[in-house]
Amino acid sequence: MTTSESQGPLTSSVEKLRQELDKWLDVAWNQGEKAMDAIGLKPGRRHSLRADILEDEECVTVIVSVPGVAAEDIDLKLIGNMLTITGAFPSIDLGAKGVLHVQERPVGEFCRSIPLPAGVDATQVSADCQQGVLKVRIAKSPSARPIRIPVTTSHTPPPPTTYNSPAPASPSQGPARQDGKGSEVSG
Repeated sequence: MTTSESQGPLTSSVEKLRQELDKWLDVAWNQGEKAMDAIGLKPGRRHSLRADILEDEECVTVIVSVPGVAAEDIDLKLIGNMLTITGAFPSIDLGAKGVLHVQERPVGEFCRSIPLPAGVDATQVSADCQQGVLKVRIAKSPSARPIRIPVTTSHTPPPPTTYNSPAPASPSQGPARQDGKGSEVSG
């Protein structure tokens, strides 16, 4: 009698369930750090900012929420078409006897690199931070700006085509006739 025959159907089902659970626990153990990082629970992780990116004919504007962060604690870098925003959300001072029960607001470093949708002019950048909202305005480079091309209509007739035969008569005058001396006579 083999081992599988002595276990019975219930025992083999439980064994299969245990093996499947072992696989899931192994995956969670080996890849759990990636999952925790993806949902923002990994210790020491930099926070990623959410951004709105707007574009018009003249500029690209990036708007980011940075609640509680002072303007002088924000670092902006523009390299090519990549805007990088770094800084730190302030930590909470609990005092000697304070207990933190829930922490949902971000604390610690943040970093966000944003590829811009159009070519920009790095010499024409402005940034303003008011009431926890950072607004970065970057002028488009001249080559990325649309160029208006005027369309005109010509009211003058095209230049006449030159060839050796006589010019056709105007349709309102009818066909041209010549008198006996070779001069045209209107009709």
